[in-house]
This record gives sequence, structure tokens and C-alpha cells, in this order.
Amino acid sequence: MIDFESHASRDVNIWISFADVFAGLLLITIVGLVLLLNHRQDENVKFSQELVRVMNHATDTTKKLKVKLDPLLKRISSQAQYSETQIVIPAGALFVPCGYDDYRNDRERLDLLTDIRGALKDTLDQAGDDRKFLRITIEGHTDSDVIGARGCGREIPTNWELSSRRATGVLRFFEEGGLLPQTYNIMAMGLADTRPVAPNTTEEQKRSNRRIEIKIEPDIDKLRHGL
Repeated sequence: MIDFESHASRDVNIWISFADVFAGLLLITIVGLVLLLNHRQDENVKFSQELVRVMNHATDTTKKLKVKLDPLLKRISSQAQYSETQIVIPAGALFVPCGYDDYRNDRERLDLLTDIRGALKDTLDQAGDDRKFLRITIEGHTDSDVIGARGCGREIPTNWELSSRRATGVLRFFEEGGLLPQTYNIMAMGLADTRPVAPNTTEEQKRSNRRIEIKIEPDIDKLRHGL
């Protein structure tokens, strides 16, 4: 005779076992998610704290560089400007119109760029271990005048080439003096006339837009991977 009561009891026990397993897995999943969220929250808090610290360090490094550069740049031009994390050098202090490596044949420009290179290297060396979390960007900027009208030649057909040649030229000169891009985390880019600081209406405004910017900022990727 078939014991239906026994079969029903086993079925109930099986379902109870499945329910227990499912409840256990759900509990483990919830606990895991809570722990993961707490861990990520702790990581985000730590990253934010480190970002603020490195940002302050970048500002302090820029201030120290400003102290060294201020006497040099004031002799050359009154247009040199500073912010918390960048130094702006008028293009006219380093280049002639359409030029991008004039400092190699001009003693005054060569001395200026050499002094800037030395001041930057000394300042970064003094930053110690925190230097690895800083990124140095050399940006080339131009006014909006069309290059073709200036007759800059085949090598410089547009403001993109002009700004890029100037920025990378400064970077190469820095590299020749020991500021190795890989070691000091330096990069260069040309931005043409895409980031003006003034309208391109008067000659004075255009002169303000023609510039080299040296930016000292936190390297977010290195900072995040370093935690």
C-alpha cells in the first residue's frame, strides 16, 4: 500500500529545505551588498580626502613656482598671470608671430625658458613623493585670426598646428633639461583658439589669448589607483 502521507511529508520537507536555502542565500547576498556599499563609501570618502589634500598640494606647488618665476616674467611682460593651479606666459615672450622654436635662436627667449624650466624642476623636486599624484600640462593657445592671412607657411596651416608646435616645443625643451615627461608626468597639447580668455576684437585682447599655460593639477587616475 502506498503511504501518501509519507510522500506528502517528504515533499513538504523538500520545499522547506529549498526555502531555507533560498532565505540563506538571500541573506548572504544582502549582507554582501551592505558590506560592498560600505566599502565603496569608505573608498569614496578616502578618495575625496586625498583629492583635497593633493589639490592643496598642487596649489602650494604653483605658489612656490610663482615666487620663483614672478621676477623673471615681470621683466619680460606685464601680461604674465597666475591662478591657484596655473601660470600663464604670453606667447610674445617666447615666440615671434608664426614662430614655435624661436627661443633656440634668441638669447633672451632662451634664457627665459631655461629659467622657467629650472624653476619648475626645482619646485617639483621639492614636492617629494606627492609629486607622483600631480599632472603637469603645457597648453598652447592662439587668437582667432586665420593663419592663411598671416602667411605662416606650409608647416603651420592653421592655429591647431601653431598651438601644438608651441606646446610640444616647450615640452621638448623641458625634457632636454631633465624634466622627463614620464618621470614628472608632463604632457602637452595645442588648443588653438578654443579657450580664449578675452574677445578677439582688439589687438590687446588677441595678445592676451596668445599664450602658453603651465597647469599643475591632481592626476585623478593615479590618485585613484594609488589608494
